[in-house]
Amino acid sequence: MRNRRITLIFSILILTISCKNKETKYENKNIGQFKFIISDTLAYGKNLARISEYNRKLKENESSVIAVIIENELEDRSTKIDTFSDGLKTPFFGISKYQTGKHKIEIKVEEKMMRTKKLPNDSLSLEIKDIYYTYEFDVFIKDKDYIPELNEKLSKQMDIEYNENPI
Repeated sequence: MRNRRITLIFSILILTISCKNKETKYENKNIGQFKFIISDTLAYGKNLARISEYNRKLKENESSVIAVIIENELEDRSTKIDTFSDGLKTPFFGISKYQTGKHKIEIKVEEKMMRTKKLPNDSLSLEIKDIYYTYEFDVFIKDKDYIPELNEKLSKQMDIEYNENPI
């Protein structure tokens, strides 16, 4: 458990620290690296979604941290960029919309790949590569009275998982 926390803390630090030797690459949504749990009908206001599957086979010297980046709408109809990451490979994230009707939602997933390499004199090098994937979803936003079942299920699932794996 202690090693897991150290790894999680290290991963979160790596996510927030910029590295001189990082590459940035954008991927098309058709790659299928991630699968999502997201409803095509959302509530007016705040909604939950999640990456349900991460399909990369990591080598022994590799690890990764996943973040979801989304432009969310505020109640005053302005927008802000939100970033969601919890150190897990399948993070939960929020989607907020305050206008009913049809919408297209763009979700960017940042995969921060970390690769270690042994060097002479008991040293290690760390290579960090940022890979971005873009996904688009067509959704319908219902009125204020609509309560999606998926929000309740994901909220309960999130509580259970975070209680079992506190940061």
